[in-house]
Amino acid sequence: MIGWRTKTLRCGYLVLVILAFALLLVNCRRAPTLKTTAFYYWRSTFQLSATEQQAIQVNDCQQLYVKYMDVDVENGQAIPVASIRFEAAIPKGIEVIPCVFITNRTFEARISPKDLAQKVWPYLQQINQAQGLTPQAYQFDCDWTASTQKAYFEFLKQIKAMMRDETLSATLRLHQFRYSTETGVPPVDEVSLMCYNMGDIESPTEINSIMNWEKAVPYLDAKSAYPLPMDLALPVFSWVLDYRLGELNHILYLSDLAVLDTLSGIKKLSDNQYELIQNLYLGGHYLNEGDQLRVEQPAVEDLQKAYEWVQKQPNFSGTLIFYHLNEPDLQHYPVALGQFVRGENSGY
Repeated sequence: MIGWRTKTLRCGYLVLVILAFALLLVNCRRAPTLKTTAFYYWRSTFQLSATEQQAIQVNDCQQLYVKYMDVDVENGQAIPVASIRFEAAIPKGIEVIPCVFITNRTFEARISPKDLAQKVWPYLQQINQAQGLTPQAYQFDCDWTASTQKAYFEFLKQIKAMMRDETLSATLRLHQFRYSTETGVPPVDEVSLMCYNMGDIESPTEINSIMNWEKAVPYLDAKSAYPLPMDLALPVFSWVLDYRLGELNHILYLSDLAVLDTLSGIKKLSDNQYELIQNLYLGGHYLNEGDQLRVEQPAVEDLQKAYEWVQKQPNFSGTLIFYHLNEPDLQHYPVALGQFVRGENSGY
């Protein structure tokens, strides 16, 4: 009897060891390594500063997601807006992924998805030909809703039909990730999850509308993995929100946030809250006495939590994209952003 019990214990121990090893393998599979760091370039004139070029080199960046244009609707017609102008050449060794931002109201206008695709695709090729580019991937950015899903998805299908073997991707908001059954899965090869702009920018009591990890968690706590390969896009930008009489009045982009602490017409209320005590010009706008200002930029801890989260996603592609490549914003972070977000020594 003692021998039988000993064998049983040994067998039980062996089973536990095998299970532990199996769980280890599963966890390893669910923690993809970072393959590449990329940047969005979201300005209408392409010209890199020395700091921006350094950011590309230090981060071993191999891809730039360049916004070629916006598409909006005017008088019932879809028109290109803020088309890209190249004032400088693309750095050697950098793959350009053309991006197109399409307003949701474009599809609300009942514009033919096929007609729109037949206008957008040739327009993109004209830009490529002028710059001698042959992109292998394209991305479309639209915050579609239940009422525009059908038209937008049909547009993507039409675009895909005109491609050869290029990759088609789409951006994905948090609510579209969490409620994929209701919002639908776009007919693309892969998606980029935009882990920012998650708060209520219209509210003067919001803590941080760019990135608030506590608000993100309920959306990211999905029961199953998203059914497409997924990049993660993280914010590295800041802005100052001006509220007048409780309503959002202006979004200010300041090259130096520290200027708020030096102006006599501005009173500091807390770390990121200010009040105007006299009328003044700021960020190209005329602000009134009594206006409330809130400074917003992503907290380092939130960026790192987002990266830790995506490492657990089995469909993570291994691409981390920072929005966006812009010198005034980069000064608030270490140059080696990829290492920094991963918690590695970035020399900062």
